[in-house]
Amino acid sequence: MMPPVRVSRAMMVAVMCSIATVGSAQGTDSHATSSTLAGVYTPGQAERGRITYAGMCKSCHSPASHTGATFEKWWKGKSVATLFAFMSSQMPKNNPGSLNPDEYADVVAYLLKMNAMPTGTRELVADSTTLATVLIEMPQKTQRAAKPKATAPAIKPTRKP
Repeated sequence: MMPPVRVSRAMMVAVMCSIATVGSAQGTDSHATSSTLAGVYTPGQAERGRITYAGMCKSCHSPASHTGATFEKWWKGKSVATLFAFMSSQMPKNNPGSLNPDEYADVVAYLLKMNAMPTGTRELVADSTTLATVLIEMPQKTQRAAKPKATAPAIKPTRKP
């Protein structure tokens, strides 16, 4: 009989990263049944995430590195579980995996808020199986009203005295 195998946290993180890498190599996560556009976090959770981000992330990352085109390039079409697994295993850079799972979920909520995704009435849970059902979709860019073209002021001829 073989002795029981103890699975270390590092081994679990490695497995999660491998799964996340396979998912990201495919480009999109096909088993998602919900969208970040459906309001998958609460304002309170995003606020807790903002506080954690300010204390643990901001010294290395500017908000611009997690918003707009940069965020869209890396995360659009992937599940929230993929983002959560990456953050949980790789961040903060000086001590990866040092936050508790709820803190990582809060920071994910803050990233969604920074990317103009709507809030809802239920918090993101720190559960990879549940988060795998939520696809990261970006809100449509707002249509900017066409600004009227500036016209040069009419020049009135002046009379010489």
